[in-house]
Amino acid sequence: MGALFAIGLELFLGLVLGGIITIIGLFFGHIILFDSIALALLSGFLSHGLLNIHTAISLIIGIVVFFLLFFLQHTKVGFWIIGGLLSLFWGFVFSIFAYDISGKDMIWTYVVLGLGTLLMLCLHIHARNKTDEI
Repeated sequence: MGALFAIGLELFLGLVLGGIITIIGLFFGHIILFDSIALALLSGFLSHGLLNIHTAISLIIGIVVFFLLFFLQHTKVGFWIIGGLLSLFWGFVFSIFAYDISGKDMIWTYVVLGLGTLLMLCLHIHARNKTDEI
């Protein structure tokens, strides 16, 4: 019985680890797609949870947000506006972690904010260049 539990646990951990690696790969390899999916899920959940919109309509809102963001990020102006704002957002998220980990050191917070924003902007540009080649 213990061996069966160990095999099940190993399988579960493998699936969880595989899911995490897939999400990280999607994040770094296709940041435009990842951002669109994340914001679509967020908009669907928030429209249902905060605004009490029917679940089916919230699903449609999420799908529309996904396609709208994905389309807009493939236009020149939309890419720079949405990509820039999302890069700044991700840099801010990274800086929150740096603030907490560094013991509330503001120098580390600002450095991570700048570097994180720059890294995310480079990832957005790389993803856009990769999709333009196709």
